[in-house]
Amino acid sequence: MSRRPLVPLLALAALLALPPAVRGISCYQCSDQQNNIGEEGAGSIYLPNCSEFDEDDNKYQQKSCGVDKSCSKIIFKNGQVVRGCYPSEKADGCNNVDGLTECFCSTDFCNSAGLSTPALLLLLPAALLAALYTV
Repeated sequence: MSRRPLVPLLALAALLALPPAVRGISCYQCSDQQNNIGEEGAGSIYLPNCSEFDEDDNKYQQKSCGVDKSCSKIIFKNGQVVRGCYPSEKADGCNNVDGLTECFCSTDFCNSAGLSTPALLLLLPAALLAALYTV
């Protein structure tokens, strides 16, 4: 069987694996803390409530935090959650100190409830097709 159909799949996989152009990281942004939430409207800082968090709702997405920043998700002792940008790069992972959990990550919109890896999900069908053509 010819390996020619495999070439476009490998090219697609290579393109998906390339790092994006240098730009700021984008993070989800919300807060359960009432003192951080203002009235919606001009001139105010409004953070949507994390208790109603929905990854697909654009109001939770901060478009760019800037270069050399991290996304964060902080869970306080009382269960309140704050998601947003952290002003400097932090190592990916979570720390728990005295009941306060701080999580940091370095890919776009990585501070959701779960992990999202769309590029890997796109590679899975390509890998399956490649396996079918080589057998």
